[in-house]
Amino acid sequence: MPDPLTPAERRAWRAALVVADVLRLRVTADLKSVTDLSHAEQSVLMHIEEVDSGRINQQRLADAMYWSKSRLSRQLTRMQARGLVERSKDSDSLSVTVSLTSRGAQAIRAIEGAHAAAVRDHLLSVATDTELAAVLSLAARLVRPESSLKREKRANK
Repeated sequence: MPDPLTPAERRAWRAALVVADVLRLRVTADLKSVTDLSHAEQSVLMHIEEVDSGRINQQRLADAMYWSKSRLSRQLTRMQARGLVERSKDSDSLSVTVSLTSRGAQAIRAIEGAHAAAVRDHLLSVATDTELAAVLSLAARLVRPESSLKREKRANK
């Protein structure tokens, strides 16, 4: 069994969680005055909108969001009932495609400015350029396949 985290490792882990939680809380709170979308709904809509076609395979969406298939499915069911997204089965396979409805596209466009202001206020104006570069670098390494991360870690020892 591996050793427990050292106090320094535990502080680093907790700090990473705090950053994510605080940013999510503050940005979502700022957007409450302009939308009734939940953070999860905003995230789903933003991911779909970022795809050029405005349509994405449901499993690819789950993978992109680091969500389980069942979590995404339940979320999409609620969003479909609200008229924000629609799902369709591909005729040539068993896969499902998720797309924005006009209501979903309008909802996400309506909060773009407020979202940008909140991100600037709570992250970009607080972090230095060096800190932002470090976050971007770390995120790029974390999204690589796990096997390549392990090889890189061994090579750097």
